[in-house]
Amino acid sequence: MDGILLKEVNRLLRSNGYFVYSAPPAYRKDKDYPIIWDKLMNLTSGMCWKLIARKVQTAIWIKQENQSCLLNNADQKLINLCDSVDDYIPSWNTPLRNCVTQAGSHKLPPRPQRLSEYSEGLNSIGISREKFISNTLFWQDQVRHYWRLMNVNETEIRNVMDMSAFCGGFAVAMSTWPVWVMNIVPSSMNNSLSAIYNRGLVGAFHDWCEPFSTYPRSYDLLHANHLFSHYKNREGCLLEDIILEMDRVIRPQGMIIIRDEESIISRIRSIAPKFLWDVESHLLENEEKITESVLICRKKFWAIV
Repeated sequence: MDGILLKEVNRLLRSNGYFVYSAPPAYRKDKDYPIIWDKLMNLTSGMCWKLIARKVQTAIWIKQENQSCLLNNADQKLINLCDSVDDYIPSWNTPLRNCVTQAGSHKLPPRPQRLSEYSEGLNSIGISREKFISNTLFWQDQVRHYWRLMNVNETEIRNVMDMSAFCGGFAVAMSTWPVWVMNIVPSSMNNSLSAIYNRGLVGAFHDWCEPFSTYPRSYDLLHANHLFSHYKNREGCLLEDIILEMDRVIRPQGMIIIRDEESIISRIRSIAPKFLWDVESHLLENEEKITESVLICRKKFWAIV
């Protein structure tokens, strides 16, 4: 056991975050269990995690922020520290690294203040604090328009996906309602995923030229802000392919909101009815205060008889 999966957990876990390990009680009868437990303790200690609770087959560690401990353990050859890498390179289709990361993290405020947290690392991808704040305010205004234009009961919308989430401004605006939002950062865009997590939101990388790993009919609302124009020059990735995947993951009677270039909006407006989507076109201002078309679509409920 080289512990590579646990080292990946360490990469994902924030400083002072918790890791809970649980196994069926029957595992205690396995002759290899004591060996496995010893290796688990050796690795977690080497990564400077602190065991804070253990009962039967459940154990809880806290990842301590202790750089001197990591360096000391590396000197003693207890762990192998990773070389520094750019955290803003998306970890999409990349192999696991059999080493321990050193990246620290700053203390974050509690919710709801955390929803407004600006990550200084965004400067490296050209997103200033002013841009971050204006984006947050923009989506608060737009989401109010969305609810008005969708004209649905709030209880009909629960599972939401922002297919091109940027910094999570749309999800923050939606947090006023009883919904949860999956924030997707396309893997070929700038990596703003860490900023999304710093805001206390959840998200993932994805390439929309591939299927999304979820059960069909999982979502009540899909939001695609200038997603199609990002992929328009991608060879072997058609607009229709992305729409087909959207149709797969949206439930019957689910809502789809699309904003994009006028030429793309025009194509989608003509294609959507073939997927049995009802389509309404509206005009709203974008972040540059320029009026643009917004499609509010609803997937029809249909059955083969």
